[in-house]
Amino acid sequence: MKNLKLLLESLQDAIPEHITLNQALIKTLKINKDAASRRINGKTPFTYDEVCALSKAYGVNLMPSQSSQHSNIVFGYVPFKSKHVDSKHFFQTISGLLQEMASVKASCLYHVAPEVPIYHCYNYPKLLNFRLFYWGKYLLNNPYYTKRVFKEAGIDAEITKHARKAYENYCRVPSLEIWTPQSIQSILSQLCFCIETGDFDSPEEVESVVEELSEMMVHIKQMAEENNKAFDFKEKLHVPFQFYKIDVNINTSNLLAEMDTRRISLQQFNAINFMKTTQRDFCDENLDWIRNIQAKASLLSGAGIVERQRYFNSVNKQIREFKEDLQKKVFN
Repeated sequence: MKNLKLLLESLQDAIPEHITLNQALIKTLKINKDAASRRINGKTPFTYDEVCALSKAYGVNLMPSQSSQHSNIVFGYVPFKSKHVDSKHFFQTISGLLQEMASVKASCLYHVAPEVPIYHCYNYPKLLNFRLFYWGKYLLNNPYYTKRVFKEAGIDAEITKHARKAYENYCRVPSLEIWTPQSIQSILSQLCFCIETGDFDSPEEVESVVEELSEMMVHIKQMAEENNKAFDFKEKLHVPFQFYKIDVNINTSNLLAEMDTRRISLQQFNAINFMKTTQRDFCDENLDWIRNIQAKASLLSGAGIVERQRYFNSVNKQIREFKEDLQKKVFN
């Protein structure tokens, strides 16, 4: 009964507020109302397959160890050896989360970002394509990318369409983002690496990506100035954008989604994959850590005019210096 209680508590935390526990079991397990009730009151035990089905349906590991009485945390993830994982998997994980967050009334995305968050690139096809190319070729050894240079990895029209919808969802979700000194530098370093490995045939190919990077930073600055992610929407919306910078490098990417009373913590590993958990104490502690970093960071959105100008001047300088160095690079 103890394990049953823990399982039902974890499931209750994971399901949307408009769905009852009974309804979740009926829908997912394809059983009737009486059979669902018998499982909830302990008269009929859950099978292993049923627990797995519930776990898959609601994105949560329903294991006894997911309890405040245990120090062990169970994470769900998709292994790289799975045929479903490629560089687009990272993109789809985040876009799926944003879609879910945009559908609830009260939500907030918290992100400590040692590199530019992928969702900012969604509105810039060439920049997004470069990031997918770099991850696919050098982090996943995906055959499609390893056999190609950048110009041969064409922009996928379906990905572009999906990305723009995901970006719209991002702009509808309040967020708190903390960037570090190396956040913008990570993309520039990846571009330098791909130049040296012969993935670009000409400076113009690189410049097309950098131009979109510049456009993206201009737009982020405007969001910070307005403290509103949806400032340029046709419909009148105010979506809070709390944008911070911290002066020390933090190598851990920390992403936490808050939706009504639920929290989901995503821990990045192997560079582009995520482990996900809804374990309550872990998510609470994770949010406390983010708040601690926030207290040591400088707010750039809204009132932080001077700090904001200094930060974006620094970013523009990095991009400008990269463009100047680009003219000295030797292309094959």
